[in-house]
Amino acid sequence: MSRPLRVAFLTSARTWRGSGVSLASVAQGLREQGHSAHMLAGDAQVVDAFVALGLPTGRVLTGNTGVREARALARVLAGIGADVVLVDRPRDLRLAALASLAHRVALVNKYNLSRSRPPRDLLTRLAYRQVGLTVFVSETSAERALAHARYLRRRPHRVIREAVDAESFRPDPAAAAEFRAAKGLAGEEFVLAVGSLTLDKGYDFLLDVWARLGASVPPLLICGEGAQGERLRMRARDLAVDARFLGHLGPHLLLGAYNAARCFVHAGKVETFGLSVLEAMACGRPVLAVAGGAVPEVVGDAGLLAPADDNDTFITLLHQLLRDEPRRAALGDAARRRVLEHFSLQRMRRAYVSAIESVAR
Repeated sequence: MSRPLRVAFLTSARTWRGSGVSLASVAQGLREQGHSAHMLAGDAQVVDAFVALGLPTGRVLTGNTGVREARALARVLAGIGADVVLVDRPRDLRLAALASLAHRVALVNKYNLSRSRPPRDLLTRLAYRQVGLTVFVSETSAERALAHARYLRRRPHRVIREAVDAESFRPDPAAAAEFRAAKGLAGEEFVLAVGSLTLDKGYDFLLDVWARLGASVPPLLICGEGAQGERLRMRARDLAVDARFLGHLGPHLLLGAYNAARCFVHAGKVETFGLSVLEAMACGRPVLAVAGGAVPEVVGDAGLLAPADDNDTFITLLHQLLRDEPRRAALGDAARRRVLEHFSLQRMRRAYVSAIESVAR
């Protein structure tokens, strides 16, 4: 590029997890190449998380996508001098498209929708006419979305796989010990799940599995926050399941949680990617997941997969994994190798810089 770009990242996410982590990583890659990145979020927790990472951040109105909110966003974009806006959910796409009528910007849509089909409402389809580029985070999500929504095929698109920093997420026995000490776990074994407490993450499935297994498996530790949190806590109590909800964990404690876990489980059926799965793999953890969405593309042959909604197979595989220490070690080693070989953070960042620069020319 002949000049540095000013890129705004707009998100209405209500909790800090995979979406925010990914956007922050793309922003860091742009900054490394001399561009500027400005994070715009509607939720105070998400704003604080971006600020903690040292990123310029502002809070904007994202509760609705009306004229008032669009005008407010347009003023913010004008103040930044934004050349490009990157969004990652339909609500933000509609808001940014409307704001772009007042402040002209190129629009990049990072497709991050954990649904079996893309939205087909009129406002989203109209907003999509202003998209300069769609980025899909996996081949699976691209194939699924393009097959079900003709309007997506009318705009340019690329596939850029998500990635993790394999130096930050790594095998680390010391971090595991610190996590155990911080949470009072001593030598207690546990199974870990990480992700926002939303319906699409499949926590009801996991609670049903633990209810059937009872005391024959270690407790389930769940890291994350979200709208379903209180309901899931009550359901775990009703089922008499030893599920412990730890809420949001900072980076070091999360690293320790991955490393201390006997294995990692994931039950989302419609994942566009599954970043927590990749983080666990980078830490050398054996993974058991539901074969839904893009998760099989992430796991490959370096983990165990059960068909969606198949409790019996999931239970069988979990029992096998928990009882077979050599197999857990082999799968953990394979998982770490797969991350290093196929999910390079620098590759992902370079690809996003190229993509964003292409729409700003």
